[in-house]
Amino acid sequence: MKKLLPLLLILVLLGSGCTVPILNIEIPGIPNLFGGPTVVEYEHDIIIIRSLEAIPAEIDSGQSTRIVAYVENKGDITVKDINVKLYDYCEGLFYINNNLLASMCPNNAWADTGHSTCKITLLPGQIAPVAWILEQRGEVNLKTICPPDGVKVSAMYNYSTSSLTTISFIAREELERTLEQRTFKSTESYIVAGQGPIKPYLTVEDNQPIPVYTGGARTVLKLVISNKGSGQLATSSIQAAKVVITGLDKNGDMRPINPCNLKEGSSSGSAPAGVPVYNPALELKFIGKDTSPMLCNVDVSNLKVVRTGTRHIEVTVKYDYIFSKSVQVTVNPKIAT
Repeated sequence: MKKLLPLLLILVLLGSGCTVPILNIEIPGIPNLFGGPTVVEYEHDIIIIRSLEAIPAEIDSGQSTRIVAYVENKGDITVKDINVKLYDYCEGLFYINNNLLASMCPNNAWADTGHSTCKITLLPGQIAPVAWILEQRGEVNLKTICPPDGVKVSAMYNYSTSSLTTISFIAREELERTLEQRTFKSTESYIVAGQGPIKPYLTVEDNQPIPVYTGGARTVLKLVISNKGSGQLATSSIQAAKVVITGLDKNGDMRPINPCNLKEGSSSGSAPAGVPVYNPALELKFIGKDTSPMLCNVDVSNLKVVRTGTRHIEVTVKYDYIFSKSVQVTVNPKIAT
């Protein structure tokens, strides 16, 4: 995310990028003609199963097939401890051959005694093969595809994604002057969402620039976390304490006001002491691809704005994510001889 700030400043100057709110499609290089924030998004899917093959895909009763998954890191950082797992393979009909000479796991890093899970590390852009031998056991009297939707392989990994949101402010005296001279121009936020399938989007609910004056200037922020990837979370919700906000401080010039469900992090938690995190007792549950909106009132009356100014808030969310793929294996009855 350190690379995002210079890019964010360039975006503020050039206005590069537009998201069509209805279609949720980013159009680079075009000003936002539809209102609302301009959103620039980076790669959604990071760890993917580029291809999954059964070699051969059709066998006779009593034969074996090799399941080969090619796992890719599409991000720009190294991802460790990726659990690549073979599952839902009709255990009983098939049996995993745990002979390491016949199977393939980088560095033989099998995570379980049954050799169903291989733990790997991938550098940016790296692709690694993981393979299992499935032996068909037991007599098959009819042509069989089990399970009907295919043998499945998943890749589970831990990741974090950050986003930056700009907020524009204007001193009350400057606001009055521009209104009087009819030179006032409204602004919108720029949001830069980093790499990763789970992305936090912080938006400003008030018109911008936001007037700043002593004694009561406030604004409302809204946070929605979206699943933009092709997989799913390892759990049905995100622990709220995994959401860290940088740019708000109860003792600073942008102070969150209850009800924000914010608490201070600690050195032993997901954020250093003093950095706001959501209440650990709160779970952020997904309804479809998005969480319910979380609103936060913020006191900005202590901001020092001579005429106009811009601030940014960073939101980082940590999570476990699963990408999966399936391939069909057909078993034919053994031909009588």
